[in-house]
Amino acid sequence: MEMSKEMPLGVKQLLTTVTHLKEGEKVLVITDDGKREIGELVYKWAKQYFETTMVVMPPTKAHGAEPTEHIAAAMMNTDVAFGCTSMSLMHSQARINACKAGRLRWVGVQDYTLDMFEHGGLTADFDEVAKVINRVAEKFHGKTFHLTSEGGTDLVCSVEGRPVTIDYGTSIKPGSASFPPNAEVALGPVEGTANGLVVIDGSIPHPLLNLIKEPIYLDVKDGFIVNIRGGQEADILRKILADYNDPTVYNVGELGLGLNDKNELCGHMAPDEGSYGNLHIGIGKNLMFGGHTDSPLHMDLVMKKITADIDGLVIMKDGVLLV
Repeated sequence: MEMSKEMPLGVKQLLTTVTHLKEGEKVLVITDDGKREIGELVYKWAKQYFETTMVVMPPTKAHGAEPTEHIAAAMMNTDVAFGCTSMSLMHSQARINACKAGRLRWVGVQDYTLDMFEHGGLTADFDEVAKVINRVAEKFHGKTFHLTSEGGTDLVCSVEGRPVTIDYGTSIKPGSASFPPNAEVALGPVEGTANGLVVIDGSIPHPLLNLIKEPIYLDVKDGFIVNIRGGQEADILRKILADYNDPTVYNVGELGLGLNDKNELCGHMAPDEGSYGNLHIGIGKNLMFGGHTDSPLHMDLVMKKITADIDGLVIMKDGVLLV
């Protein structure tokens, strides 16, 4: 299918290499008041080639919160949905149910800015990224995960029995979900087993935080964050979590290793999660990672230049891939 030369490269990637959209397929663009310019850009181009519908909803309070019932129903009757929202719908039960039903290909376009369609991670060769991911995924499993970082992280947890979760940054098969230009392999720590110190010195993709200026120190005991230390940004994080009044938001639920080398830390979720050499812990909901903790929140916190060791096999050392 010949596409306009005026189409931004990132939009073209979403409609081609990311989704492999075919003539006759239905497209749903979901947006909200906070990211309407992103939704309208994707809609403007998608409607020229595919049967496309755009729906607008109020922004949700947090990543993983549920969309409106109308949107949940619409997800069940479309081939490809682009979630052009302020907060991620990836971990929502509506998205999970729609993909499990077997038709939907989900693409998270949350927390985007217009310039992300012109340069950065969306310009990557996703076929080459997939080769790296597949190579790492073969080794990314075991019993004991030991995580350290240049900033001072030293965390140990069990990942025994937990399957590797892969985000290629593409949604080509029915039932798949991705978050381009994120590209990662992830494991869910077994509940109650994570202990040690996590130092967040990269980013926390949240409207009140983004790129981290002063490291945030998280004391982890028996799977939960029990203390948050640092400066002003630590205070902000402490308040965000406390306002939920729900202990599940402190659960250490994900260890996600970024593998798209075109991404750079910028304070936005997709490129930050998938930034090469870095790792994010996801806190709160862990249902996507073989876990059993439901929570009103799934928040990712990125640390730089990590070393990841699984049962003595060093996967990455000081931000450099060894497998």
